[in-house]
Amino acid sequence: MKIVACALALMIMQGMPHDFPLFAGFIFMLGITMVAAPGVPGGAIMASLGILQSMLGFDESAQALMIALYIAMDSFGTACNVTGDGAIALIIDKVMGKK
Repeated sequence: MKIVACALALMIMQGMPHDFPLFAGFIFMLGITMVAAPGVPGGAIMASLGILQSMLGFDESAQALMIALYIAMDSFGTACNVTGDGAIALIIDKVMGKK
């Protein structure tokens, strides 16, 4: 979601052509790529650079901007993920009870 939103914003700001069929294919390929993306900080954006270049036509400067934007937002996603996992663990512990 972050990668798609940032890519669309960059394309609009740079006056690049964007339409629904282009982004539908990009989202499909991004979903496949994210399955193979490593669980390291910035791994998702590094894995998606190839399709950003080949499908959306991003040059090196646009890719660098995408990396910077993604890394800036990545820590917030990690914090939400960890907090959500803790909340789910507490709920399951309450539901299952002490054994």
